[in-house]
Amino acid sequence: MPSMYIFILCFGLLSLFMPQQAHASLPYYTISSDSNGRFIGTPDAFVPIAAWTGFKDPEDLFNTSKDELYVADTGNDRIVELNAEGQVMRTFPDASRMKDGKAIDPKEQLRKPEGVFVTKAGEVYVADTGGRRIVVFGADGRFAREYLEPKDPSMSKTYSFIPSKLILDRRGYMYVANKGGYQGLLQLTPTGEFAGFFGTNKVPLDWIESMKRKFYSDEQMKEEQVRLPGAITNLTVDSFGFIYTVNRDMGQGQLRRLNSGGVDLLKDHDFAPWIIPPNKFSFSAVTVDTEGIITVLESQRGRIYQYDTQGNLLFRFGNSSDGTQRLGVFKRATGIAVQSNGNILVSDGELNDIQVFRRTEFGTLVHQAVNLYSDGQYEKSQNLWQQILLKNANYDRAYQGIGKAEYRRGNYSEAMHYFKVARDPAGYSDSYWELRMNWLLQYFALIMTPLLAILVLVPVGRITARKLGWWVPVKKRKRLVDRTTLGGWRSSIAQCFRILRHPVDGMTEISEGFRFNFLLSILLVLLGFAVTLTGKATASFIFSPVRFEELNLWTEMQTYLLPWITWVVCSYLVGSVMKGQGTFKRVFIVNSVALMPIIIIHLPTQLLSRVLTLQEGIIYKLLMNGTEIWVLALIFIGTMIVQNYNLKEALKMIVVSLFTLGCFWVFGFVLIGLLYQAVDFFMRIGQELIDRVV
Repeated sequence: MPSMYIFILCFGLLSLFMPQQAHASLPYYTISSDSNGRFIGTPDAFVPIAAWTGFKDPEDLFNTSKDELYVADTGNDRIVELNAEGQVMRTFPDASRMKDGKAIDPKEQLRKPEGVFVTKAGEVYVADTGGRRIVVFGADGRFAREYLEPKDPSMSKTYSFIPSKLILDRRGYMYVANKGGYQGLLQLTPTGEFAGFFGTNKVPLDWIESMKRKFYSDEQMKEEQVRLPGAITNLTVDSFGFIYTVNRDMGQGQLRRLNSGGVDLLKDHDFAPWIIPPNKFSFSAVTVDTEGIITVLESQRGRIYQYDTQGNLLFRFGNSSDGTQRLGVFKRATGIAVQSNGNILVSDGELNDIQVFRRTEFGTLVHQAVNLYSDGQYEKSQNLWQQILLKNANYDRAYQGIGKAEYRRGNYSEAMHYFKVARDPAGYSDSYWELRMNWLLQYFALIMTPLLAILVLVPVGRITARKLGWWVPVKKRKRLVDRTTLGGWRSSIAQCFRILRHPVDGMTEISEGFRFNFLLSILLVLLGFAVTLTGKATASFIFSPVRFEELNLWTEMQTYLLPWITWVVCSYLVGSVMKGQGTFKRVFIVNSVALMPIIIIHLPTQLLSRVLTLQEGIIYKLLMNGTEIWVLALIFIGTMIVQNYNLKEALKMIVVSLFTLGCFWVFGFVLIGLLYQAVDFFMRIGQELIDRVV
């Protein structure tokens, strides 16, 4: 036994001197999105490696092609130039030309600068926010000129020139984001003259506001509260001259990519559909690298977003601080820039530092593959996508990239497989169209020859047989049948098909006493649900927004059965009050038979969708919409006839029934909420009593 204790002690001492591998978890997790826009986890694309300090309230960053970083060090009233390693190279104004912390030349002195932009010639443009001007320093670091508030009669007298951020285009025109300016970007000529407003956001109008503008008089509209468009808070420009703006208080278009005409090439996209209300999400800064990858900062939650040139999410990472100071979290993230090696720099106006995020191997692979994909080099990107799948098999964009490469090679079957995994309906449709066309070219003659032969020979053979007396058609004998006396399964099923051909006659026979099998009517409702569910399983995914395996059976039952059942109950109750003659049984039967178009047409339509492309989707939509219209028409006819109403009475009764249905639903939701609270209350009391007894 003593030898055992000695062994354990020696092993413990030895472990203290053995090299240990540190596992530092990041204070955030990285996510991307699939083709349906849902978040999916990915390996880390960026990891924080350093924090550069020595600033006070830094508000903006600008990185040049030589990785010279310019910082708007707002709290210190200066612009700081750093090299790629974060070492201070010089300041604006130059420290050598300052006395007692102030510039010797008053025009060089900055007051709370919040924006900086550097031209290819090395001129430094500064949005001197506190000084309400734009200051330009030459490449030598000395004061060159300044731009004050432009004086133009077309500008509003209430407009205040308080520049916050700015950029220059290729012509030397300045685009200025003004503090609180809802008019858009202030556009100035190279000489500082007013050239108009650019990229103005539109006021989002709901249907109520649209109705007001249509029917209100000018006096009434003046009394309404003025609604202003969202303000542009930050901007940047890419190597192609496109201007990117981030916008506050916008339900969509929080990030915009504007061409020279001010048109948003990202098509007013909603970058935060999960946020309710939608205008409570705003980006604070944006930058674009030389390959067109967009990196955006959202300061409220401390998140960094990266998008491709089309606005598709690549990565989201970062987090807000919980009070502790750790790399990777922010208290008030203000500016963002990207170095030539892909590293991201983020300034924090409260932590007074600049955090450096290094791009990982996975992030580099994704960026390289996305860049090749955006350039149309699908074959070259295929190997990169395959490497990405080895690291993250759920990355849909990789399957899409491989599908594009296989499509370019003419391997349409393989391309369809990858597009289906990536849930890319356009790519799948194009691949299927090519595959189907090749198949038709190969087998068209083989199929059409016997088909045409049958179409010609059958009529000719029938005519010949009649002339020779080999075949005499048997004439159908008409039988007069009192259909109101029929009953049973067989006659009830026949009545269902009769209603499809002659809805008025068929519904009238039911209302006048036809003994329709009530159990069959229940089975029709259940069969309609089964057919609908089976159709969703068999439909082509290009016409199905949600994967079948992701459907919730309980939710599908509620979506299908709850509206139908509440409608039957409401229409019967309202009909009873409004002197209708329909019994609950008859109302139930006619509404169940009205589901026959779904039972007959829905499943074949979904099967047909498997041989259609997106361009032929109009056929699918016509069949689906036609089925729904047919069902509604049968419900209307059945309701009118079974209640013995004329057209006007039927319309009035249906309107009241729909209103009653809405009240039922509201009451039901309130009742369920109250029951849940009551059950929760008694369970808490019971648990407390049990705890006290125990």
